Amino acid sequence: MNWLVSIAVAVSVVSALPSNDEVQATWFGSAPIINVVAPNLTTKWFEGSDYVQVVEVFVQNTDETHFLIKSHNLKVMVDSPFLDTVIPGTVKRLAPGQKALVQVGVRNKSSVSAGSKCTGKVSVSVSSHGQAASTDVSGICGISDYENTADSLLTHRTPDWFDKIKYGIFIHWGLYSVPAYGNTGSNEKYAEWYWKWQHDPEDETQTYQYHLKTYGENVTYDDFAANFTGSSFNAKDWVDLFADAGAQYFVPTTKHHDGFALFNFSEAISRRSSVHYGPKRDFIGELFAAAKQHQPHLRRGTYFSLPEWYNPKYKNGATFGGGPPKNPYTGATLDYTGYVDIDDFVADVQLPQMEALAYAYNTELLWCDIGGPNNSPFMLSKWINWAKDQGRQVTFNSRCGLKGDFDTPEYDPNPTHPLDRKWESSRGMDPHSYGYNHVTPDNEYMTGEAIVTSLIDIVANNGNFLLDIGPRGDGSIAEIMQTNLRDAGAWIRARGEAIFDTTYWSVTAGADPFRYTMTEYAFYIHHIGQPPRVLAIPDPVPFLPGDRVTALGGTANGTPVGFTWTGIGTLKLVLPDAVITGDKYIWTFKIEYVR
Repeated sequence: MNWLVSIAVAVSVVSALPSNDEVQATWFGSAPIINVVAPNLTTKWFEGSDYVQVVEVFVQNTDETHFLIKSHNLKVMVDSPFLDTVIPGTVKRLAPGQKALVQVGVRNKSSVSAGSKCTGKVSVSVSSHGQAASTDVSGICGISDYENTADSLLTHRTPDWFDKIKYGIFIHWGLYSVPAYGNTGSNEKYAEWYWKWQHDPEDETQTYQYHLKTYGENVTYDDFAANFTGSSFNAKDWVDLFADAGAQYFVPTTKHHDGFALFNFSEAISRRSSVHYGPKRDFIGELFAAAKQHQPHLRRGTYFSLPEWYNPKYKNGATFGGGPPKNPYTGATLDYTGYVDIDDFVADVQLPQMEALAYAYNTELLWCDIGGPNNSPFMLSKWINWAKDQGRQVTFNSRCGLKGDFDTPEYDPNPTHPLDRKWESSRGMDPHSYGYNHVTPDNEYMTGEAIVTSLIDIVANNGNFLLDIGPRGDGSIAEIMQTNLRDAGAWIRARGEAIFDTTYWSVTAGADPFRYTMTEYAFYIHHIGQPPRVLAIPDPVPFLPGDRVTALGGTANGTPVGFTWTGIGTLKLVLPDAVITGDKYIWTFKIEYVR
């Protein structure tokens, strides 16, 4: 019955469309005027290729009337005495006045060495009508090594795999997970900052008072290592949960600002870790091994705090003033558990720990925090070059003391328009904290609906969503987190084609309740909340008569959707009851390009 209703709706609106002759003459009878804008010889290559270099360029339809369609056979090429085009760029649909980012694959000519400066032209042709345009391009030809400088690393970009995976799980787990407390009504919102909040008694911080009342003045922060057991930690259960949540990557905290690490490294530089104290386990190693075995599609990242609050050899400003630590109640100087007397914090602790994550753990994403004193240009250039020689592309964020490949706002409102520079939004399922806070009630955690709404909003603006969970000190994950993650995951996995491997629509991300994503072959409309029977699309989406429009996800998945259309910016979807009642949270509609 639902199918018949849908067909009836589709038939009933045909009369509202322009005639075939009118559509042919007005919208795509002639090839549009196409320009190429802002070409860039990037430093990345096509995944799975033999270092085929990516050239990125915007292709713009400057015509006020005509659509670019598949039959126009648009191709983008690079003409250069230094380069051969091996993967032409293509565009299947482009509405009047709109643009799309296109990738072209090039390889150096046999006589040109990698790292050479080169020039050429990026040209676009519409073969069916003979129209062509070109613009100059210059830069570095081939995939060469990075130098040990910040300027050299400025040319590095996020690899395509990071742009495509969209959704990851952040994990904040450490000694702070034992007291698991943060005052939700003040600036102490982050429970993982427990040790730091203790040291502000003049402000009568809640954490200071909580610790005194609960544990007493003689129990120090490092004493929590004995209770940080990991007794309920199961690496397979964790990575299976990430997969159930629909995530494509995960980033555990390998060492937070307290300096207590969850991975293995030379004890000649430090013994402050879960390998030497407490559970005496390499949790990061266990987690990565489980991911490789049970969920190999998950990309593996590592969070790493560059400074340590109370390391005796670290000093940088008031917040990270260095140590040794003191008892905040008695003023007594304390041992910095696991400390090894080294000469220089950056050279002797920070750098070798970062190198351990890079090489021994094969991290694909180095997620630094705070910045401050560092030797990041040396470390990152060496690591990126090493990974390149293995055929791997890696990435790092904006908190390593350098600009980084992508920006990392946290708990911030999302932008209202797509950003060309890649970014990643992070926040906890807890509205106040990344680390587990036992005083947060279940009803304040992000629901499945809130998770998918945030994800679609972020992806539509060219971002990734890194959603944090905070396990307890024993390694168990609160049931409310698991339930809400799996609820979101069921929705996400059913609509993966409209999320992963998509790109943003450069016209607009969409105003509430609409969001948009796209691929080369299809355009996706996301409506937040249950839509009305006749859904007017307020933006000039690249629809043409003859396109297939279907519901994506829910019990009505694949159901044809009727429409009316009299020209660009006038699309209305006419929804059968089965589509309206057959989904939840966000209703997604797929426009598949036919012409």
